[in-house]
Amino acid sequence: MRFAAGPRTVGLRSRALAAAVGLSMLGGCTSVLAGQASPVPPEEDTSVPTTADPMPAPEVGPGTVAEAHRIAGATVQPQFVFPELDNACLPTFPVIRPESVEFTIFVEGTAAATYTTYGFVAGWVSCRNQTEGPRSAIAFVAEMSDPDSAAVAAETLASDFEAANGSERIEIPGFENLPAVSTAAVEGGEDQVTLEVLQPVGRMLAYFYYTDSDLERAQDDLGELLEEQRQLLGDFEPTPQDDIADLDPDPYDLARRTATPPGEPDGFTGSFDLLGYLHLAIDPQLEADLLPRNGFVGLYNRSGSDEATGASYQFQTYELGSLAEADAVFAEFTRIEQEEFTDRVMFNVPEDPTIPCFYIPATEAGGKVYQRCYTRVGRFLGLTDVSAVTDPADITAVRGFVQEQIGLMSAP
Repeated sequence: MRFAAGPRTVGLRSRALAAAVGLSMLGGCTSVLAGQASPVPPEEDTSVPTTADPMPAPEVGPGTVAEAHRIAGATVQPQFVFPELDNACLPTFPVIRPESVEFTIFVEGTAAATYTTYGFVAGWVSCRNQTEGPRSAIAFVAEMSDPDSAAVAAETLASDFEAANGSERIEIPGFENLPAVSTAAVEGGEDQVTLEVLQPVGRMLAYFYYTDSDLERAQDDLGELLEEQRQLLGDFEPTPQDDIADLDPDPYDLARRTATPPGEPDGFTGSFDLLGYLHLAIDPQLEADLLPRNGFVGLYNRSGSDEATGASYQFQTYELGSLAEADAVFAEFTRIEQEEFTDRVMFNVPEDPTIPCFYIPATEAGGKVYQRCYTRVGRFLGLTDVSAVTDPADITAVRGFVQEQIGLMSAP
């Protein structure tokens, strides 16, 4: 449903949190949908190249964002492998430039140069952890210049982790040929082990960061995530570099039915298929069944912020199979949000009194409230998120965007 970053989830629904990501390797998550993996994994080449001749990455543009969103669908989601990793966390976002991997996924000075050198094109990072417990997982899948570049980058990164963090090499059962390191620490008086492993599959390079209090369990869990990731990437066709600029950013033709917010669009703006969207859903396991059962075609998201005012916006259009199926999805979204946002306060806008809106109060005095409304027109379900006012009774902005969304979804 709405992304998990605003009030909703950690991606589109509740993307507002993404700006708060700081520091280095966080506990994260990713995971794979049952039946999502390819049944015939590719043969692995156990020989490791020591040199590469990467080609320069294509210029960053709308095609880069579209490729990053494609990669989301080929990135493992740990909650589908380990249901107990059910808390959406940061970092979860499309990676458009190699320099953005530091302070979000990696410690400063440990990764950006390597990804740049070996032809980073685009990527996706996703995070899940336990609400109560030591286990967390981050999965980051990057598209590199070529297979040799992905393999050499993997070994280079592992060596840099050893030097920067005092990590030690370790083997993951079943994946002994992959470069992996382990770091031990004490957190809150409890032992904690952190494992990091790099997994090149063709041009793609997956990175996992996994924490637990038990080393053996962490190794076994990582082995399961690596196998899921290997199969997913065996089923994924990266776009040739020369074709990135020509990728269609709107394959479902939903951009014209989605309102445009003020300010600059962020990396979440664009189309999502089901598997990509589930990284951002509030309840990905439930929505993995709900949406296909109701004829889900695709989703278009427009989101961004206005630096001058500090306001943030997120507008989405879902295409379902019919009006009845759009109603069914909306009803389930409402139920999930009622459980997720216990402090929400309901209100209505005159343009669509059949669908109640809600706001989430500001967390501090003078802060902005988060307003959300849904609209339905035929088989389309629209979401309008506005965080721009301090007075919850001020619905002028959200009311105007709701009207715009209704008009766009009603167009022929």
